[in-house]
Amino acid sequence: MQSASPRTGGVSFLLRSRALIARVIPLLTAVAVLLPSAPSAAPPTVRDYSYHHDAVLGTSLDLRFVTARAADAAAAESVALAEIEQLRLILSSWDSTSELATLVRAGRLTAPSPELTAVLRQYERWHAASGGAYTARVSALTTLWSAAAQRGQVPSTTALAAAVAQIQTPAWQIDPTSGAITLLAPGPLDLNSLGKGFILDQVVRAVRAKVPRLDGGLINIGGDIRTWGAPANAPCWQVGVIDPRDPFDNGAPLVRLRLGAAAISSSGSYARGVDIAGVHHSHIIDPRTGQPADDVLGVTVIATDNATANALSTTLSVLGPIDGQRLLATVPGASALWVTRDAGVVRSPGFAAYEIATTRPAAVPAPFEARLELDLTPTSRYRHRPYVAAWITDTAGGHVRTLAFWGDRTKYQRELTKWWGSFSGDRDLVDAVTRATRMAGQYTLEWDGTDQAGTAMPAGEYVFWLEAAYEDGPHSIQSVTVSCGSAPATGALPSAAAFAGGQVSCGPAATPAK
Repeated sequence: MQSASPRTGGVSFLLRSRALIARVIPLLTAVAVLLPSAPSAAPPTVRDYSYHHDAVLGTSLDLRFVTARAADAAAAESVALAEIEQLRLILSSWDSTSELATLVRAGRLTAPSPELTAVLRQYERWHAASGGAYTARVSALTTLWSAAAQRGQVPSTTALAAAVAQIQTPAWQIDPTSGAITLLAPGPLDLNSLGKGFILDQVVRAVRAKVPRLDGGLINIGGDIRTWGAPANAPCWQVGVIDPRDPFDNGAPLVRLRLGAAAISSSGSYARGVDIAGVHHSHIIDPRTGQPADDVLGVTVIATDNATANALSTTLSVLGPIDGQRLLATVPGASALWVTRDAGVVRSPGFAAYEIATTRPAAVPAPFEARLELDLTPTSRYRHRPYVAAWITDTAGGHVRTLAFWGDRTKYQRELTKWWGSFSGDRDLVDAVTRATRMAGQYTLEWDGTDQAGTAMPAGEYVFWLEAAYEDGPHSIQSVTVSCGSAPATGALPSAAAFAGGQVSCGPAATPAK
């Protein structure tokens, strides 16, 4: 199920592997006895266990559990996957067998699940609190704009007015006595925005209840993130916020956040939307006017739960910083950051308290830059825990730059046989990246024309490599040589068992390298 807020985002558990640093648990003081006691066994070492899945709710799923027991981490993964599947069968707007689809088809449910009722109640609450800026009936408008994009012409004023009028009336009624749900208007219901956050909240609740010995965790569904506790080697989780103006999966975060127990969600037009006559329009639509929320490039919300964070990230994209901060002030424990077309970066009171001060390296001029559009969907049906590396060499095979790496279990890192011998750089210490939700398997990487040390490379031919290995599944390597310099050039990475391939484009740098 895809989020209606694009990271929603729609955000990219971008796991840059790093060495797992052991944390030693203090030994308990032994009770003195008359006879010498036998040596006590060393307590187990607390460590991080990471799992990655693709094509979950239409996007990626990353799980990270902190525990001294591998069995507990594996159990937590199983609980999370089972809870997601159970809730998908209730809330999915893409599955014709879901409870939501049954409601839309039948028009009435006499005994709805508590989960569906809870989500509809939250939509009612946020619709009222936002003054109509948030709704579950936005599909009529997004369909109108998608059709307009196919024609290459924006929707007419008449068509927009009719669609806006259509979705203003209440969509359903919940009987206060029996709990039965009755639809009051025809048309689809889109619960994906708040629904994905609701699912994430329920997953965390189930995992912590059924596997209580976990010391911490981080769950990331397509850029929507929930954390508790802390990783094994640090006092807090670090989450990067993707820059909507530079939304690459390997791009430097706009800001880095320190989180303990928190929920975070991002929305933005960079991951989805429509292009009409050379203009990109956001897929987040203001239901009061029918117009895309184009003035806001992205919003990130920190809240106490993900349903709230998701609802707010979409709503604040529509309202903008001024009206959005008035709504935000009514939500205890919530903070937000906007990136707008005109005002730049705007923070609500309290957001800066989560930020980690960082110093970006000085810009190094490079004569060219490259973009990699990758589809990591395996052509075989195996999807369990992919390990992926993308890097660049010169034509003699010398390592130039690793652009991205996902996966941090050493056993499977070494199955990326080509990359393992080429890697030479430090690994990023960001635990996750919050971003607008993207399609499953779809990643965009950038190369600023510099090597691993940040030195600008000369114009010439470079080899772009893509390698992926699935745990106990397919392993594939592909490469393409592209000329990078003053003239635009492209190349294709062929499909293979472990991925569908990709496209590389290289050309003159538009801006200095970051």
